[in-house]
Amino acid sequence: MEEEHNEDRRNTGILPFEDGTFLNYKIVKSKRRTMALQVSKTGEVIVRLPFTVPYRLGHELVLKNSRWVYEAVLKIRSRPVINQFSWVDGSELLLFGEKRIIRILHDVRRKGILIKESSEELTLTGPIDGEDTVKTVIKNWYRQRARQYLEEKTAVWAQIMNTDYGRIAIRDQATRWGSCSGKGNLNFNWRLVLLPEDLADYVVVHELAHRSYMNHSKAFWSTVEKEIPDYRSRRKRLREYESDIYQKY
Repeated sequence: MEEEHNEDRRNTGILPFEDGTFLNYKIVKSKRRTMALQVSKTGEVIVRLPFTVPYRLGHELVLKNSRWVYEAVLKIRSRPVINQFSWVDGSELLLFGEKRIIRILHDVRRKGILIKESSEELTLTGPIDGEDTVKTVIKNWYRQRARQYLEEKTAVWAQIMNTDYGRIAIRDQATRWGSCSGKGNLNFNWRLVLLPEDLADYVVVHELAHRSYMNHSKAFWSTVEKEIPDYRSRRKRLREYESDIYQKY
């Protein structure tokens, strides 16, 4: 069990950037002769090493090319989607990891647009004049939902972890799910409301752990692991969601 734990630490890492964002990466060994650094089509960062090369050199390769990695991933996440998602009646959205169907009820008598949430649908009622209107209304609704959801979740976890924090801001971030400033202010990506709740919990705990350690040291990860023992699997699932969510939303 300890060997598996150490192996996980050696073949995965977190790459921090000057603007406070970070990316996860993994190291894969195989029968090859040279080292290689790869950013996949979905934005996954992979270091490929020969079996004879120590993991340390793989981590050094990532750090040395951090600027290239950052720009490559940002380019992938910001590129247009060929099969663009349509914000129309019948399309599927995510909310807390579950699918919701968009339902549109045109009603020109209303001054504003009402959103009603059920376990299966998001129903918009009002003077709706196209996809841009639907997209704007739903994304604004997501952000409002995210604020209440994440403020409540952060308060609960802060009490459990016996820590404090400053203000909470809900952002439209392109490369990260959350961040913690030196003053204790927390930023969260509104897209966290799209994910299963246990993944949002991981992000909140991650940022609150930075109230004690403004780094990704062994002590930091021990703090996270104390509250989220399976944080590694949650972090992996979080990466799996990233490409689809950032492309669609």
